[in-house]
Amino acid sequence: MTPVYVVCLVLAAAPALSNAPNVLEEHRDVQQSITNSRYGHTVRLDTLPAARWDDLAQYLADTTPDVLHFAGRGTPGGGPRFVTDDGGEAPVALDGLRRCVTAACANGLHLLVLNACWTAHLAKEFSDTVPAAIGWQAEAADVHARGYARAFHRNLAAGESVAKAHATARTMLDLAGCASLPTLHTGAVGMPEAHFLIGPEPRSVPHQAPLSLRYQQSGTHLHKPRFRPPPPQF
Repeated sequence: MTPVYVVCLVLAAAPALSNAPNVLEEHRDVQQSITNSRYGHTVRLDTLPAARWDDLAQYLADTTPDVLHFAGRGTPGGGPRFVTDDGGEAPVALDGLRRCVTAACANGLHLLVLNACWTAHLAKEFSDTVPAAIGWQAEAADVHARGYARAFHRNLAAGESVAKAHATARTMLDLAGCASLPTLHTGAVGMPEAHFLIGPEPRSVPHQAPLSLRYQQSGTHLHKPRFRPPPPQF
């Protein structure tokens, strides 16, 4: 069936580097969360493993996802880091990233999730273009970033609004003792409480055949069936 919305998961961490976030586990968490959600069967998950800059540019040239989720590492005061040709990492040029996101928003991108350290300033900046953007204010532990992604996408695919899915995931982080929390940013006219990626069509009750009337039709009038008493018993 045609998906209701498309999630592009950008796995941009070099596993050969020490202390690299386990983006493969994050991919597994997001995939299972969507699959096991109420409307998960209506969501398509695209993945860019070991993503380089040109992988993202080519994907956005061919496809416009509804949700662009970046999993990897950020740079203080800079952009998210992508895998380089030599197997290392380097921050993406912000001007190029701005052009990519702006073009994707013009084609229908609804939500940008920067699930990496020090990305809140970018989320705030991109909220002037994309309807909703999420980023982390400071350093985030790998287990907390994955936990947020798991809870957020599970609730989003269950039909919750962006705001409620984000609030539920933050509550989970509060219970886990996470000191640094991700923040949700929207533009001047953004209303995350009214922003749903699961629309009314998948929520509708399946069509059922009308119930047949227990009456006999004669002309334009409806008559009850004639009562027949039971046979006498001796």
